Amino acid sequence: MKKIAMSFIISIVMAISLCACGGKGDTSCKVDLNKPFCITAHMEYDGITADAVIKRLAKANWDAEFSSPDTLAGVLISFRDSNVEASYKGLSFSVPKSALPLKSIILSFIDIIDQIAEQPEITGEEKDNEIITTGEIELGSYNLKFDKNGCPTAFEMPNLNLIITFSDFCGEIPDISENTSETSTPENMPEPSENTEASDVTENTEKSENTTKAPTET
Repeated sequence: MKKIAMSFIISIVMAISLCACGGKGDTSCKVDLNKPFCITAHMEYDGITADAVIKRLAKANWDAEFSSPDTLAGVLISFRDSNVEASYKGLSFSVPKSALPLKSIILSFIDIIDQIAEQPEITGEEKDNEIITTGEIELGSYNLKFDKNGCPTAFEMPNLNLIITFSDFCGEIPDISENTSETSTPENMPEPSENTEASDVTENTEKSENTTKAPTET
């Protein structure tokens, strides 16, 4: 009888301990990302700073239009399933060399968002009024932050010194026809990349449904 009572007490203590550990700081919120939307992104990556408006048109169908730096201003990178193309004021060309690392990072981000968009809610650690989810991709581990409305606020990869902060989330896609109707000139077009060149980042981040894992709870 004494052994039974002791076992019962130990079981209760373990149950309380597990609940305390598992629930500390964790929270969840609904997400509504399975729709067209656009968001402004400020990217800092290994000494590179860039700004772009990222648009989700549909699953695996995204655009990223850069406003800075000067070498990328006006460049539109389109992600269509497994194809990635660049254009400048309506004229298509190879992805600029200066955009190759950012192209791979954006590709990883949109793969993650497309997976999250199919989930009814996210769960992660709550900190500073944000919900932090974590995961692992070929490039390394990442932290993806959301506000309590389910909108992305930041995407970080510490091993790459990468921080992307998001703002101005909008559930509507603005008309950009005025940007594509202008005439391109050789003087102001960004320098295209050679087809034989590749960055260390892009070599390891070709689009594949098998390489991106779903976020895990922290």
